[in-house]
Amino acid sequence: MRNFLCLLTVAACALSPARAGDRGWGPYRGADTPPTISEQDVRAFAATGGNLLRVTCNSRPLMDKQPPYGINEANLRLLDNLIGYCEKYKVRVVIDPHTTPGTGVTTTTRPDDALWKDFAMHGHLLRLWQHLAQHYAGRGDVIAGYDLLNEPALPNGGAAGTPADWNLLVRKLVKTIRAADTVHTIVIEPPVILGKDRRMRNRLQGMAYLEAPLDGNVVYSPHMYEPHQFTHQGVQGRPEPVSYPGVIAGREWNRDTVAQTLEPVVEFQRRYHVPIFIGEFSAPRWRGEDANRYLRDVIEVCEEHGWSWAYHAWREWEGWDAERGNFDRSDTARKPDTPRLELLKSFYARN
Repeated sequence: MRNFLCLLTVAACALSPARAGDRGWGPYRGADTPPTISEQDVRAFAATGGNLLRVTCNSRPLMDKQPPYGINEANLRLLDNLIGYCEKYKVRVVIDPHTTPGTGVTTTTRPDDALWKDFAMHGHLLRLWQHLAQHYAGRGDVIAGYDLLNEPALPNGGAAGTPADWNLLVRKLVKTIRAADTVHTIVIEPPVILGKDRRMRNRLQGMAYLEAPLDGNVVYSPHMYEPHQFTHQGVQGRPEPVSYPGVIAGREWNRDTVAQTLEPVVEFQRRYHVPIFIGEFSAPRWRGEDANRYLRDVIEVCEEHGWSWAYHAWREWEGWDAERGNFDRSDTARKPDTPRLELLKSFYARN
């Protein structure tokens, strides 16, 4: 009887386009955004044709990162308000806490973070997701997914049974969420892995680290910022200019290289028949045609494989803002028709 009920649950999940499974998830073509954007910002995004916002709460953490690590109710209300705006304008939401106790910076995780050294830090993330799952279990289809942790970065090869074991933490998080919410999709990101040999494996290579799906309603969500020398040029003083297509760090980069770099994601999808969501990708908006060509190549690979995707980012940091000048860094006025914005809209039109 228990097995029969499990089969019924999986089948029910497959019937709805908002659920993950062999029949797909989405498709979603959207963008990342902070929880501080206004109703007018959501309306403007909906007008582009985008159908999903991944809400990255790094600027407004949902749990305080200092003792006693309480739920930040003010920031949760911000998220609630944004979800309400999205529901009004028929935009789905992926909830991404983005930062958690035990992580040193708000934008990503690092291999030397306390989260990967102390099981007590796992407990805070589990408590956060218990609260979120209870809070949003009845919220309905406006919520497209729960993104467990932004950009895990593991020391010691992600050794099994240690606090650096991302697969173990995922199992605990899924169990915690499912105790409160059996409906909404869970989004799992692959890790960056610092091996015992001190070599770093990027998060696309980290797809091979992930265990087989342990729930019938999950999506896997790598980020695409390869080659980093191109996608982050000029950011925080990094060298520029770097051209695309062209030779970058000794390798010829073009659309074929982008496809080859994403091949571990293709292999994972082929092996496990799960939906894929490229949760972040971008390049500095002032790099003009080079950067827009790179974005097009990434999106076309996503479209070829039926993946959902979110551009980074909508009305967040000005360096990623598609509405600002595409050729001059100092041109920060928002415009209705930049080449980058028109590129995104051309793909959003497929929603």
